[in-house]
Amino acid sequence: MGSPRSEARHTDRRGRLIRAASQLFSERAYDEVTTTEIAARAGVAYGLIAHHFSNKRGLYLATIQAAAEDLQVVQATPPEGDGPAEQLRNAIDRHIAYMDHRAAGFLALMRAGNGSDPEVRAIVEDLRWQGAVRVLHALGVDGPVHPLLRAAMRGWVGYLDELIIDHIRHHDVDRADLVRLAADALVTTLRTAYSIAPGAGVDPATVDLLTGPA
Repeated sequence: MGSPRSEARHTDRRGRLIRAASQLFSERAYDEVTTTEIAARAGVAYGLIAHHFSNKRGLYLATIQAAAEDLQVVQATPPEGDGPAEQLRNAIDRHIAYMDHRAAGFLALMRAGNGSDPEVRAIVEDLRWQGAVRVLHALGVDGPVHPLLRAAMRGWVGYLDELIIDHIRHHDVDRADLVRLAADALVTTLRTAYSIAPGAGVDPATVDLLTGPA
């Protein structure tokens, strides 16, 4: 059994590799990133990649899982605010700010979700859907989600992701405006889903509670 100091060094080097890999995978496609440059950016010996992760794919999966776990913590934190509209906007604002602060990990996560690795896609898809489910639970939707509502919420989550990606790349739109775009888009999405299939959607009276000041 190693000493606390050696275990700390072990964790730190592993973390440095994950952070460096996240940055590089957010900048370029998986096949364009080499383990040599990951080790160089992390400032550790090349052999530590094999020691901690077996190979490049193992490291890649670790970066995706780390980003997903960080995001789950944010999603699980209860939103602040005096009512549903304020809570929704505060939750979206916190989500955007968190992803902006961890831009490399978020972009790596989104790039991975569009890739061909089924295990990675499963991690990203589950993370995105769990975020949608938390919104639905807050609106009183429990149990199986109707296919129409499922499709609507997946579309909204994708919309929110694209807003964040644009924000990270350009930073030329106020975050408050992004929050309003996302919140109003959710309201419109839920109202439209209900108009198509009343039995499948969220009650309009509940959706009205999400409408904040103009």
